[in-house]
Amino acid sequence: MDMPYIFNWIHQGNPFLLMELKALEKQYLMISNTVQMLNLTFSLQLLCSIILTICEVTFNLYFYITKWCISTLRNDDEDFISKMYKDFWFWYFLISIIYQFLKMASIIWACETGKNQALKIGTTIHIVFNSINDENVKNELQLFSLQILHRESIFSAKGVNMDATLLVAIIGNITTYVLILLQFLVMSNSCERNNILRE
Repeated sequence: MDMPYIFNWIHQGNPFLLMELKALEKQYLMISNTVQMLNLTFSLQLLCSIILTICEVTFNLYFYITKWCISTLRNDDEDFISKMYKDFWFWYFLISIIYQFLKMASIIWACETGKNQALKIGTTIHIVFNSINDENVKNELQLFSLQILHRESIFSAKGVNMDATLLVAIIGNITTYVLILLQFLVMSNSCERNNILRE
């Protein structure tokens, strides 16, 4: 919604403002219904995509780090970087991690942008409401404001809101799980060394 456009209409006293406002209400309701339909239709797919992304990135990072640790512990004659560039799995892990991250970031960015635009519409309505004198338009703006309050334009996947906090939580969970897996690897290596020393 373009604010200077609306303020020009207000200051000119244009009689078509009420009709324009009703058209904007219909558009908002159509968008809100579309968001609700998308939430019902694709919420399970989004949830599965989130879970698969977390699993794939976590295990790809884990396998990449363990491969790096094993090759540095061997101290072979060949340089580590040249070995990794020759290795197909290095590229698979790297490309897979980048792809999964970009996919999830773009999904969350689109959902966050839609939510922010809906919030901006509500703010614009209140600004216009405070700066207009026509009672008919004020009543229509008040009804429009109530519709916006009752219809949230938030994308969710079975109760998980698709916003920027989700992306931060995903990165935090992946980091935590990789560290836990690496601790298990270090503990298993130390247990094996202790068993070898005892024998």
